[in-house]
Amino acid sequence: MHQLYDLFLKTGLRPFAFMTDMLQLEQKVTRSDLATLLILLFRGDLTMTELAAEMGAPLSSMTSIAKRLERKGYIARATSPKDQRVKLVMLTQEGLRLAKEWERIMLAMLGKLEAAFTPEEMEQFTLLSFKAIKVFQDEEPVKLQEIKNRPVKINIDE
Repeated sequence: MHQLYDLFLKTGLRPFAFMTDMLQLEQKVTRSDLATLLILLFRGDLTMTELAAEMGAPLSSMTSIAKRLERKGYIARATSPKDQRVKLVMLTQEGLRLAKEWERIMLAMLGKLEAAFTPEEMEQFTLLSFKAIKVFQDEEPVKLQEIKNRPVKINIDE
């Protein structure tokens, strides 16, 4: 399930946009804002360069996102104690609250999937989700063996 969570985080957080909890959160912040907050929740304080790399965004875009989040009071930037030239980005208490709220919503959604699928179906769903993302990213089609040593074929009863 962690793999799916990470997949949704890195692909724009829109797989369950129809849920009302999601729509309410998106009225407060953009998807890129949410992704930034979640990355900081999972990875801890990061430099702007590290944050941009995690987001897969140019540093200039990440700077705009960071400024917006700082104005809203969700993040703070401070000088690194290790290197005075480096700025660290960190969650504020309000940013931490919002990131945890989003995490709760995502885990609840993924929990519903997990409850509806057998473990084998969940594994297959995860593998197929990663394969679909690779196709949409115009990369070479990923082989199931690259993700898991042996693919498992399952029958799904309706």
